[in-house]
Amino acid sequence: MIPKNQAQNYLIERISKTESIQDLLNFPRYLEIETIHKCNAKCRMCPVHNEKESRGLLSQVLFEKIVEELKGHIDEIKRVNLYRDGEPLLDKELHLKIYMLKQIGVKEVAISTNVSLLNSEKAKQLLDSNLDIIIMSIDSLNKTNFTKIRKGLNFNNVIQNAFNFIQLRNQLKSKTKIWMRMIRQDLNWNEWDEYKNFWQNLLAESDRINYHPIHNWGGTININNLKSFQHKLPCVALWSHIVIFANGDVPLCSVDYLNNYPTGNITKQSIYEIWHSKIINHRRDLHLSGQKNQIKLCEKCNAWDEPSDINNISKEYFELCE
Repeated sequence: MIPKNQAQNYLIERISKTESIQDLLNFPRYLEIETIHKCNAKCRMCPVHNEKESRGLLSQVLFEKIVEELKGHIDEIKRVNLYRDGEPLLDKELHLKIYMLKQIGVKEVAISTNVSLLNSEKAKQLLDSNLDIIIMSIDSLNKTNFTKIRKGLNFNNVIQNAFNFIQLRNQLKSKTKIWMRMIRQDLNWNEWDEYKNFWQNLLAESDRINYHPIHNWGGTININNLKSFQHKLPCVALWSHIVIFANGDVPLCSVDYLNNYPTGNITKQSIYEIWHSKIINHRRDLHLSGQKNQIKLCEKCNAWDEPSDINNISKEYFELCE
């Protein structure tokens, strides 16, 4: 078991180096709000399309309720992500939601998209809404591999949409940052260097190109890859971010796509109430005391195989997990 003070120091280093654990326990630093639970693709690494029921579209009433609460915590919130288990561009009013969040002072608003629907009209809407970050999930520059990974999408259309958005962003001198992301897996594992070099020639220095290894969604799907980086450490999610599904449900984390570990519901509770609830504090205690394997989803989860901020993590934490 890792000493509690070391575990807490790890969380602080990963989430916010200038704050204390008590600061982090007041309100989530990151929020993921699913505005629509629907997708136009059936990606091989995503189990979401196998769900029998859709959570539908986030209601305007519920979104406004969330926005009203966020007003009181602007200084604490680092980013709001308007996506979860769906393609956010299927939400026809996504740009208006982004604008509302920027109007109340949210520092960063981000979306993640498969780029297939990012036509010129939507591109202009997003840029005009003052969107801070757009994550483009394009997993391969090889048409055959791309088609096998992102099933249902047109490779040429996706690449052209990405080119057009970059060009329009530059023409408008927009501050929107582009994060180009690959979900690295067996089909594209050897493509990373070529992929990175290709996009570096098109993007600005303020943009980002990264990859995230494919993961097993808390052991719910069979993926044979590396063991979790943090298998002996508490998961940062419980101290840093909250997920809100389109129907108001709040799951354990972003990996809990079926909401098998319900935490609350925003239609009946506030974000603050859920963040301070007995159930989430119990889960935090299990993680801090080396008992997170009591939560089956956490026991087998390898979503943190290779953290994107790996170069900013002290070596001592790697040693703790050996």
